Amino acid sequence: MKKLLIFQDPGVTVERTLSIAADILPDWEVTHGSVPEGHHALVAVNSVLDSRVMEAMNGGLISLAFTGYDHVDLEAAATHGVAVANVPGYSTNGVAELAFALAVMSMRDPGHRHGRELHGKTVGIIGTGAIGLAAALLFKAASCKILGWSRSEKADFPGKYTGLSYLLGHSDVVSLHLALTEETEKFMNAQRFSMMKPGSILVNTARGGLVDQTRLQEFLLSGYLGGAGLDVTTPEPLPPDNILHRITGVVITPHTGFNTKEALERRTVEALKNVAAWSRGERRNRVD
Repeated sequence: MKKLLIFQDPGVTVERTLSIAADILPDWEVTHGSVPEGHHALVAVNSVLDSRVMEAMNGGLISLAFTGYDHVDLEAAATHGVAVANVPGYSTNGVAELAFALAVMSMRDPGHRHGRELHGKTVGIIGTGAIGLAAALLFKAASCKILGWSRSEKADFPGKYTGLSYLLGHSDVVSLHLALTEETEKFMNAQRFSMMKPGSILVNTARGGLVDQTRLQEFLLSGYLGGAGLDVTTPEPLPPDNILHRITGVVITPHTGFNTKEALERRTVEALKNVAAWSRGERRNRVD
């Protein structure tokens, strides 16, 4: 009998994880612990998985209940013949819904003398992957005009693709949905903040590193920007004495976009399905 180790809770209770595993992997012995030796597959989330783990899992599978995999030593995995799979897109709906909510919350901050309605506003979506597309559809449903900018354009995007400078200059809300890379680090810098429409709002549910936070503070404090909705910051969590907590129109949530009951259940199921596929000799969501 093959053995699966739940090395890190995928977001639901251990009991629920074991119950789901019993349905998807009825012929496997599933345990919960921290010693990978002696197991054929391992489920983890964002724990660092180094060469020691790869050596212990020699010839096996690591199934990540997570989208990112930069915490996994893929070189060591290759050396020891360890397959690695992830769960892409499990939090698309949750993150998109939070982006929409943050825009509304910023516009209706009680610190403003008058709130503003989202209806009829122009929303710029930067990055139109799965989450950006889902966010665009939500804003479109609120009768917003949608602009988009992305490296690759989607035929089903519910708006108009434009140049970046046009999007920044014409959007009442700018919502970031980019991956964080060397090229996109501090993507929103002083120059791009100055291109934004006066009084507009920045929403970031992607990665804190996309924003030059010092410059963001300056543009907010000067009154040039009307607010910000931030689910991600640098650092995380943002210290309680950080000035962003005290600026009217700034709404901060503790990187909770992915953290819905539905998303965590979904990623648990998908991570276990990756194990079942691997046991059948299939490549499913593989990143190795």
